[in-house]
Amino acid sequence: MSNFSFTGNHIIKAIKLSSSLLPGIEKIVSIYFCSETLQLKAKSCKNVIDSEKIIEDISIDEHDPAFDKIRKSVSYFDWFSKDDIPFEEQSKKKQSQMDVFQELEKVILALGFYNEEDKKNDILLFYFNKDLSNFGVSDSDKSLTSDHKKIIGVLLYNAYKTFIEFTKTNTTALSAYNENTKTLIKKLSQTKEELEKSKINYGQSLADLCNLYIKELSENHHNLNFILTDDALLKIKTYKGNITDLKGIIHKAIDYVSTLYFDSDSSDIYITEDYLNFDIHVPCKISKPQEVQLYDKYSKTILLLDKLETAAHDVMAKNMDITSANVGNACNIPITAPAISDAMKKHRNKIIHLLNKHPERWQLLRKEFRPVRNILSSRSEIIEKSA
Repeated sequence: MSNFSFTGNHIIKAIKLSSSLLPGIEKIVSIYFCSETLQLKAKSCKNVIDSEKIIEDISIDEHDPAFDKIRKSVSYFDWFSKDDIPFEEQSKKKQSQMDVFQELEKVILALGFYNEEDKKNDILLFYFNKDLSNFGVSDSDKSLTSDHKKIIGVLLYNAYKTFIEFTKTNTTALSAYNENTKTLIKKLSQTKEELEKSKINYGQSLADLCNLYIKELSENHHNLNFILTDDALLKIKTYKGNITDLKGIIHKAIDYVSTLYFDSDSSDIYITEDYLNFDIHVPCKISKPQEVQLYDKYSKTILLLDKLETAAHDVMAKNMDITSANVGNACNIPITAPAISDAMKKHRNKIIHLLNKHPERWQLLRKEFRPVRNILSSRSEIIEKSA
């Protein structure tokens, strides 16, 4: 998995610089407090063939007081011999020999960097050769002097300190950036959830509003109860048009199904999603009180006569005889001739009333459509007999 070069443990990152900074060095060892395991750990970095680096764990006793001592004592830089390092094998030398060769044996540079986690110093140990070959210079046979070591200590400490501070600064900046990004993502997620809830609530409000419209419009139809099906309510919840048009859309759907099921014996008329047309603007027409009352009592009969009148005009336009079969086939939803006869019988008295009350309407049915003419004839016979 790809990663930023400055993320991760800063001390581990620092020892990987050894091959470029110190190509001839034997190895680098880090002693550091691990924030993940809350334990003291040690790792060794060695150069192998072609300057490849291999990092290995070193087994240490973290409770050994020698580690605590070196972590507290080195806050800048210092030079040690291998005998001073807790996990190195101690050599046996006479004190006189130590006095003579003490400075020459101190070829391990220790750099200390403060760790905020346990308030002690993490240590970098650089294992130098006793000559200048660590830096690839030609006169590598010359020994490291005290002046050399002082210069090397200052230069390497400042170099690694700069690198560690750079990685810490960038890691802090990246963490802040990530926190801001996480916060934005969380807010965006919350906004999406709130928007989704608002859409659901808005959709439910539309469904409730249309149910009120259905109830109101049902009251204007005698003995008819219009019901929105589940799929119709689901479609209404997705409505994105003008709310003021909804009542007109519901009204038109009721008109359509009323015509479609004019001869139904059931009082419950279901309006499915197929009867809701959201693509056409349908302003809601408010009827006058007297019109509502008339429509209430004679709604099915008026719809029946209007439907047959329209179909009769279509038949006449095609130069066909205005028979029950032809008129029935010309309806938007075809009706059989027997069904028309049954409807005429069922609505006979209301047809007579409407024809008398509105002599200007349904002219073609009056003159050319035999079922209506028969009703008118029977009405005349009744009037003559009663006279």
